[in-house]
Amino acid sequence: MTAHVESSSELIPPSAGGKSEAGKQIRNPHDIPHQSLSALVEQWSEARGRTVLAKHAHVGELLAEDLFAELAYGARIAQEATAGRWCVVADLLRVGAMESWAQVGTAMDLTETEARDGFHDWIAGQVDLQKTSATLGITEAEAEELYVLADAVAW
Repeated sequence: MTAHVESSSELIPPSAGGKSEAGKQIRNPHDIPHQSLSALVEQWSEARGRTVLAKHAHVGELLAEDLFAELAYGARIAQEATAGRWCVVADLLRVGAMESWAQVGTAMDLTETEARDGFHDWIAGQVDLQKTSATLGITEAEAEELYVLADAVAW
């Protein structure tokens, strides 16, 4: 859909213009095929680059497909980047490296209450996952250990 466009000495590569390799329009993060985080960032960057060039350098067309792809890839990147954050908090607790929920909240750009409540919600979700899958998640005993460690951390 997007053709080669020359700007100064740059060549903007042709792209899927906000479409997956299968040609499906990318309108939400779940439309994006499984791929590495670096590939997701590359796709987001390409869509963002085309949008910026179209808006500010008047190179190419401002396409809705690119705008939706930018939003969807950005959301998917955020999901991927934050998917394991509560596991990291659990590990910090287990190694005794957490001094306060404010410290963790700051690292996660959350309030201390959001960090603590989010972690407790994650524990409950992991216990439910373990009950339904029998292999994934954490056991009741592991959850109790994490609750005790979490409650010992200062606010």
